[in-house]
Amino acid sequence: MYPHRRGSVGPLRVAAVACLVALTLAGCARASDVDHAADGTSSRTAGAPVPLTASEIPGFFGNGVSFTPRGSFGLDHSELVTDPSAPGGRFLQVSYPKGSASPTVARADGASTGGAQLYLRFPRSADLLFLRYSVRFPAGFQFVKGGKLPGLFGGSAGSGGNHRDDGFSTRFMWRRDGAGEVYAYFPGATGDGASLGRGSWSFSPGRWARIEQRVQLNTPGRADGTITVWLDGHRVFHQPDLIFRTDARLHIDGLFFSTFFGGGDPSWASPVDQHIDFADFTVAEHSLDRPASR
Repeated sequence: MYPHRRGSVGPLRVAAVACLVALTLAGCARASDVDHAADGTSSRTAGAPVPLTASEIPGFFGNGVSFTPRGSFGLDHSELVTDPSAPGGRFLQVSYPKGSASPTVARADGASTGGAQLYLRFPRSADLLFLRYSVRFPAGFQFVKGGKLPGLFGGSAGSGGNHRDDGFSTRFMWRRDGAGEVYAYFPGATGDGASLGRGSWSFSPGRWARIEQRVQLNTPGRADGTITVWLDGHRVFHQPDLIFRTDARLHIDGLFFSTFFGGGDPSWASPVDQHIDFADFTVAEHSLDRPASR
C-alpha cells in the first residue's frame, strides 16, 4: 500500500507532455526561469512557481494521501516548482512573511500567520511507518528560536499545546542555529510538545537534507513505542520507552505537513520574508535503503 518511492513521477511526465503539446497548464517550465542549486546558487532551468491547490496535493505528496481541509491553512503561502536538480524533480516552496509566526501567536497578538499546515491521510493506517523527505533552508536563513517541520500523526493529532487522548503527532522542529529535534504530542501529556533529541543533528542552510523518522507505536498498556531519526542516511537519534496510545484502535493515520515559526509569542516570528523548500516525500512500512536489521 505504501510504495518505496513516492508515486509522483508519472504525473510529472504527464504534466511535461501536456505542457509541450498544449501549453495550457499554468506554470509550465520556461527557459528563462532559473532555479537554485543544492548549495543555494543559481544553476539549471526551473519551472515557474505554481500555487499549491487542493487538487495538486495528491500528485505532489504521492503515497495515496487525501487532503483534509479542517485544521489546514497556508495554501496561499505554498508554491510548486519544477526543478530537475531537486530530489524527485520538483519541490514545494513554503513562505514565511516578515513578522509571521504560529497560529497561536496570530490569535493572541495579531501577528500574521506564515507557513502552511495540511492534514494528509494515508489510504490505510499502520502501527509502524517510515517517513522520509528532503528539506532545504536557503543560505542565510534566520532560524530565530525555532519552528515546525512535517512529521506523522494519528487520530486527532496534537498541536498548539493541545494534547489529546485520541491522538498524537511526531513533527520535526528546527531550533536556534538549525538544531534539530522531534517535537511530539502524546496522549495524557500537558503543556508544550515533548522535545526529543534536541541538537542530535543540525540543518545546514544552502543544501538539501534528507530527514527520516521511524515511528513504532506502543502496545497499549506498555511503554514500548519508539522514534528513530536518520539524517542523510545516518542514524542520529533513537528514543525508546514511549507511549503514543492507550487504545489499540489508535494508529498512524497520515502526514502532518505542519511548518511555521513558533512558538507561543512574537519573539519567535520570522524577522524577514523567508522560505523553505520541501521535496520527495516517501512513506513505507519497511526500512528505506537500509538492511532490515538496522
